[in-house]
Amino acid sequence: MPLRFFDFRCANGHVHEHMVDADERTVECPSCGQPAQRMIAAPRCQLEGITGAFPGAAMAWERKREQKMAQERKHKEKHGTWR
Repeated sequence: MPLRFFDFRCANGHVHEHMVDADERTVECPSCGQPAQRMIAAPRCQLEGITGAFPGAAMAWERKREQKMAQERKHKEKHGTWR
């Protein structure tokens, strides 16, 4: 079973990150020794500031747009007109 990082919180409110099997739900708190339960954590994602798209999608769109613009500039230089 692969190991993963999870956040755990004990009854005293200590929160720690542990690398455990995905099936493990309880570990010992390193601060006080009490049982610590695995917390449900929010997924971490970062959206692009203006459009709200995921960064990968925005970067792919920019890359495709730049390629298209380069093709159009090349066509204009060769033929004297835009497509």
